[in-house]
Amino acid sequence: MSERRFMYLALSVCLIWLATGCDPVTRHKALTSILDGYPTLPPVEEICREHEERAKAVCLQQKTASVPLSPTAARGSEHNPYKEKLCNSCHKADKGGGSGGEDGLLIKPREYLCVTCHKDLLTKRFQHGPAAVGDCLACHLPHTSANPALLNTKKEALCVKCHTERRKAVRMHDLFVEKGITCDNCHDPHSGDSIYFLK
Repeated sequence: MSERRFMYLALSVCLIWLATGCDPVTRHKALTSILDGYPTLPPVEEICREHEERAKAVCLQQKTASVPLSPTAARGSEHNPYKEKLCNSCHKADKGGGSGGEDGLLIKPREYLCVTCHKDLLTKRFQHGPAAVGDCLACHLPHTSANPALLNTKKEALCVKCHTERRKAVRMHDLFVEKGITCDNCHDPHSGDSIYFLK
């Protein structure tokens, strides 16, 4: 491969990566530094105002809705503040700013938000990694779910998304899976006083 062809290939890969691999503001900064005449972003106040107006409209629509907010609520689970249309429990829908961006004007950074109400889940000696760092969305959905406890997938498939390693008790665990026993029958999914969060 000639040097010139290699340079074009490398430049193409970099441009594709820049176009798809980062948030819109970073992507825009990178593209404006490479490409002359690339349009400038609108002022940040305008971007925030548009985002705030969209968030207010969604919140108002949910507050005035006469039908259930989610078709999954009847067979799955729904976060109580969402069900009661108390958006301000988690969101700053009536103020500019917020910590959220994609998180929808949250009143706190996402990793600190859930423990505002659910602090009792992390009081024990050993803590599950995602729960300990506030990554609740690794397992849960914030508003509604077709599964119990706002789980983002079926209970029997949830733990094996991350826990694929083979352990000492593998035969026992395989038997439990065959019998339909789920991980949370023996392990607390958030924290525990004994190792492996055994109940």
